[in-house]
Amino acid sequence: MSSGSHSAILIELKKKTYLVTGASGFIGRALVDRLRLEGHDVRRAVRRMVPGAFNVQCPLGASVDAWHDALEGVDGVFHLAWSTVPKTADRLPLDDVTTNVVGTLGLLEALRRRPGLPMVFASSGGTVYGAPETTPVSEAHPLRPLGLYGASKVSAEVYAMLYRRQFGVDARILRISNPYGPGQNVEGQLGAASIFAWRALTGHEIRIWGDGSIVRDYLYIDDVVSAFSAAIKVDPDAFGSSEPILNIGSGHGTSLKQIVETISDILGRPIRVEYESSRYFDVPVNVLEVSRAEQLLGWTATTGLRDGMSKMLDHFSKQLVSQVQLT
Repeated sequence: MSSGSHSAILIELKKKTYLVTGASGFIGRALVDRLRLEGHDVRRAVRRMVPGAFNVQCPLGASVDAWHDALEGVDGVFHLAWSTVPKTADRLPLDDVTTNVVGTLGLLEALRRRPGLPMVFASSGGTVYGAPETTPVSEAHPLRPLGLYGASKVSAEVYAMLYRRQFGVDARILRISNPYGPGQNVEGQLGAASIFAWRALTGHEIRIWGDGSIVRDYLYIDDVVSAFSAAIKVDPDAFGSSEPILNIGSGHGTSLKQIVETISDILGRPIRVEYESSRYFDVPVNVLEVSRAEQLLGWTATTGLRDGMSKMLDHFSKQLVSQVQLT
């Protein structure tokens, strides 16, 4: 057998099919691209059918039977779909629970019928802990969310771990810090690092609630999807008797002011900033302890804030040039 044929067989053996919910979101799109780059097939669970060979109509509110059908022939599930952000969850709590928590429960019930199929759930390292008692925040920290978004994420986690213990569902949870990078919605309500970079590059002033001293753990999108890829591949026995709940972050804190200073330094010019009254739900510091992910997944963040911001600003600059050329 030639070395070329041997390599082709190895690639074929490693090729898998994954179902991704929330595939049209910021992390979802990047994850789909990464999985396909690794040679896998990706089935996207979508709310409405759109042209695409690997799309399946299966919104969060789908029936258990619909979920069960969507899982046919897949080797693992990435559950990223979530219909709210903190602000909308507080405004529409019943919709948040009905769509997200009950929807996740439907997926778990379908997974109960397919034992051994791993599912990685995207939880929130920024909201489930509430106001940290100590930093960095480990996975053992009490869960005391300050808002309904965090409460719903905690509820989904509790159900996932219950289904793991009681029904053998191979659920795994990643508590993601603050992701940023190309592809994030810069007109949205989440992603200070991305929003700040875009507004600074386009000459708009940046709005900061509070005095800019709030510290968060910012994680570049490439590192985020690497963590998901590592989490689905790890052997179930790697977790032993402990629950597979892992913080995913850089492990380093950065204030809002430091983000602005970094962008200003990269662009080589000052940036206009408008400060507004602080918000009750913004805890002063949230930095994740990430050694468990390194130990169990062999994963660690590799992109520092300055490098990540430089990559993002370069991407945005090229995007602006393309927009000008199109007009």
